[in-house]
Amino acid sequence: MNVNPKREGFVEDTKQEAEIIEPRGKTRAMPPPEIEPSPAEQPQLMEDEWPIVVKLIYRPIRNNRGEDIKEVSLREPRAGDINRYGNPIRVNQDGDVLIDERKMTYMIAALSGVLPPFIEEMDTRDWNSCAYRLRRFFLPDPAAW
Repeated sequence: MNVNPKREGFVEDTKQEAEIIEPRGKTRAMPPPEIEPSPAEQPQLMEDEWPIVVKLIYRPIRNNRGEDIKEVSLREPRAGDINRYGNPIRVNQDGDVLIDERKMTYMIAALSGVLPPFIEEMDTRDWNSCAYRLRRFFLPDPAAW
């Protein structure tokens, strides 16, 4: 009886490149994977200077005094703002970062000192510029875990 022993879980010592099979039977070598640097090796993010000023480039809005303004000045958010208006950013179970538009509108109003009805008059692109500038300040920092 000539039976070769099974070598499950073992890999041959020869180096093999993965191949990608393209249409029409052609093959090519797969590029090596890119390894991301660790957070310690990444450059430090530039700290924001407060207040953050966002230019309203598509349409001015009125402030509380009835004047047209072409930029919104946002102060630094604090925990009390989240307590009053709610956290405008959620992370779902897939890891997607979602903006709660209603809460973000109230947060922009609170941080800028402009009443919510005037914030609601913003051009959608200007509103998104404000929302995305603020987004990272409402996410947890993994370094604290």
